[in-house]
Amino acid sequence: MMSRLTVPQCAIMSSAPPRLSRSIRWFAGLPPLVAAGYLLAFMVVDWISFIHPMRGLNITPWNPQSALAVALLLWRPGTWWLVWLALAAGAMVVRGVPESWPAELFSSGLLTAGYAVTAAGIARWLGRNPLLATRRDFLVFLLVVGLGALLNAVLYVTALAAFAAPQPERLALAVFRAWIGDAVGFMVTLPLLLALGSRERRAQAGAMLRTVEGGLIAAVAVASAYAVFGRATEEQFKFFYLLFVPVVWGAARFGVTGAIWSAALVQVLLIVAVQSASYRPLTVFELQILMAALAATGLLLGTTFDEREEAERALRASLHLAAAGDMAAALAHELNQPLTALSTYARASQLLAERLGTQDRVLAEPLVDVTTKLVNEANRASEVVKRLRNFFRDRSTELQPTALGPLMQEVVRSQSMRAASLQARLELRCDDPLPTVWLDPVQIDVVLRNLVQNALDAASQGTAADRWVTLHAQTNDDQVTVAVLDSGRGIPSEQLASVFDNRLSSKPGGMGIGLGISRAIVQAHGGRLWAEPGPGGKFFFSLPTTTVQANE
Repeated sequence: MMSRLTVPQCAIMSSAPPRLSRSIRWFAGLPPLVAAGYLLAFMVVDWISFIHPMRGLNITPWNPQSALAVALLLWRPGTWWLVWLALAAGAMVVRGVPESWPAELFSSGLLTAGYAVTAAGIARWLGRNPLLATRRDFLVFLLVVGLGALLNAVLYVTALAAFAAPQPERLALAVFRAWIGDAVGFMVTLPLLLALGSRERRAQAGAMLRTVEGGLIAAVAVASAYAVFGRATEEQFKFFYLLFVPVVWGAARFGVTGAIWSAALVQVLLIVAVQSASYRPLTVFELQILMAALAATGLLLGTTFDEREEAERALRASLHLAAAGDMAAALAHELNQPLTALSTYARASQLLAERLGTQDRVLAEPLVDVTTKLVNEANRASEVVKRLRNFFRDRSTELQPTALGPLMQEVVRSQSMRAASLQARLELRCDDPLPTVWLDPVQIDVVLRNLVQNALDAASQGTAADRWVTLHAQTNDDQVTVAVLDSGRGIPSEQLASVFDNRLSSKPGGMGIGLGISRAIVQAHGGRLWAEPGPGGKFFFSLPTTTVQANE
């Protein structure tokens, strides 16, 4: 079974804007069905969270719809009109038709502006797909959403004061409660939405939920909620600390992913308790203040855990790569002269074959072709050894504008014969035209070849009728992501954390350093390399994109 190569889809991105499809699209290229689904979800969440509103002001103690607004504006900044429409529709349908439609449209517009500022702040300092992987990320996130919630509270109460004219002594209280409502929505719901929007976080959540410990954390959360909310209202505050147990456990065991999902579960249990019993509005606000503190504590512990794990992995990787660097330096020293001699002899053979061509062209043409490939491969091997030696020595990269599509196509072509010998299908697919980006082509070529070779080895262990390896590339805002997928067994979820720093290799004669080197190269380019659990091998790496103009 020959390998299959699909290359025409991976064209280079042109400077002209992409053409819109013929289907009807609204502003910012958002399909009508998606916009309608978002509007419906927004109103459902608004209806669920519309509990114990502040009398006459419709200020609730929990506003998850604020997180929905910021998430959409973070991923699609041009959809402010949809957020404005959702806010106005929610106020009119869920919270009751206002006495003054201009007042509601005005206040919804102010809230949209506040949410847009919050989303812009997150995008400015954390990016449009933040992972909240470090304590610095958490502190920046806490500062941005805290100030954003305060800004939204001030804007909303200002609109109320302009049209509804509430009592002056209630303005400060209204600002405080509106701030708490949005802050809880930001602290609990927004990290969950960001995690759902990240392929890596979704994989981590799936791995966590498949473990026994993940189920125990959920069970402890339910038991703790019953122990707290099953008591008299005045005693619930005394035992609220029990709800910290599942969140702290999840954060300490699974990092930010555990903190996000355990805090979300506790929030759902709290809302169920509030909905099923009679609470005074002030009590609900006080409970939500504690909930905000619980979520912040969980995120802080989670980021601390992730940072510690990453530091340990980095230390192991640095020691590992230091040994590999010494080996690379020794190999470079020993192989430099043989490679030079090999290239010289190949070139001499090529010249002799060209002279032979006048006498025996049937023999000469294949010989010229073979010797040309021999020269090219010898030169490539010499360049790879030299660049890897420089990389291990001082992490140097020689960045240049490179068309990623042709680079991937060349890697697939170079592995096509090996794929055919293993009876595996080898495919290259791209959802979008790939941009020309700044990268070190030799080093990224090493990464691609290593991942493809590993994938072919994994796929070859399956049945011959179902062996395949696919390279899948797509662009997303400011980065390009390359996926190397195979039909092998994949990586068990419990081995994900150590797959890049394990010195052991399952290959005969393998040294187990290829993935560690590949990850170091990608990180030196400002990107990330990660794996997801099986079934099937799933490796991904992303690189920041800097589109190069055609005249450069």
